Amino acid sequence: MGLGMAALLHRTVAAPIGALQKQMEEVGRGRFDPNPSIEWDNELGDVGRGINQLSRSVSSLMDSRLEDEKQRLEPEYRMLQSQISPHFIYNTLNSIKWMATIQHAPGVAEMVTALSRLLKSVSKGTRKLVPLEEEFALLEDYFTIQRYRYGGTITLEMPQPEDGWRDYLIPRFTLQPLAENAIFHGIEPNGGVGRLWADIQRDGDGADLLISISDDGVGMEEEQLQRLLDGAGREKEDEPFRHVGLWSIHRLLQLSFGEGYGLTVRSAPGQGTTVTLRLPERPEDQTVPPPPQGGEGTPRERGGGDV
Repeated sequence: MGLGMAALLHRTVAAPIGALQKQMEEVGRGRFDPNPSIEWDNELGDVGRGINQLSRSVSSLMDSRLEDEKQRLEPEYRMLQSQISPHFIYNTLNSIKWMATIQHAPGVAEMVTALSRLLKSVSKGTRKLVPLEEEFALLEDYFTIQRYRYGGTITLEMPQPEDGWRDYLIPRFTLQPLAENAIFHGIEPNGGVGRLWADIQRDGDGADLLISISDDGVGMEEEQLQRLLDGAGREKEDEPFRHVGLWSIHRLLQLSFGEGYGLTVRSAPGQGTTVTLRLPERPEDQTVPPPPQGGEGTPRERGGGDV
């Protein structure tokens, strides 16, 4: 009877407890595969089912954590990947610039330098609003490229930077499309010879700033002028000026500063076009974060070094 009792206890108690202990050791080693053989039809089987459920829960939690980590790293991976191509482009442009300098082609060197600064601003710019002085510097880089493209037959006159400019912010790349419109839809149809000029003045005694980009190109009819900033038909490609987003700039200014801001346009056939945008003075608590270390700066500050 003693031997029989011992065998029964070993089969019904000692062996199941040993199996449960072994499964717990497997879990402790990080192996979370459930073991169906420990789910007996008794109280110890309930413990086995609990261990298996724990294994499934831990495994599911680890898979979820791993997926979350992959999703967290994906944007960082894409950001690093997106920086590789521009960096290659900058280095290539820098090599072309120095080759042009060595071969006494200063025009090519100047145009490549301007392009590299524009590309760096596009790829690394994270601020929605930038100082007005920086935006004018980007406009100057853009015009440098266009000036060589048209063989020097177009000119751009820009105001000198003033201390008061630091009190105003503007959405990045707002002025460049205005100049592009003036060149492609105003001056180019007029034979590719013409003049652009920028003007800045305060709106009377108010704090708002009025920035105008004017050209002496072909101008527009009154009917076309009235539809120019009408968002309802902005996707019609038969309208000049819509191609490079004049309405989008108008709406962007409104979203940035309020409905009282945006663009106004004056034009007449054969007398050129003037596009004016209105900017509010920067509130005292509205600051612009400094450029990243070794990063943007203004284009003029970034000139002369490796791109």
